[in-house]
Amino acid sequence: IRWGDVQVAVTAIGDDIVEVEALSMPSADRHTRELSDNVEPVLRQEAIAFDSADVSVISGATYTSEAYARSLQSALDQLDL
Repeated sequence: IRWGDVQVAVTAIGDDIVEVEALSMPSADRHTRELSDNVEPVLRQEAIAFDSADVSVISGATYTSEAYARSLQSALDQLDL
């Protein structure tokens, strides 16, 4: 993968997402690291607010947004949410 992997861990209480931790975000170069640093808090906040992996696709960070959503959904599936 050109830009890097995205991996998140989820903490939930019942059906409520209470924390999402980015274990790995794209960081292949300075620009990519800056994008990751900017979009990760937005995606994290949306996941917690909506208790869902249905987060926004952020313009300029489409790959990262989509990969974040996939990783988040995978983590939620493992928690059976």
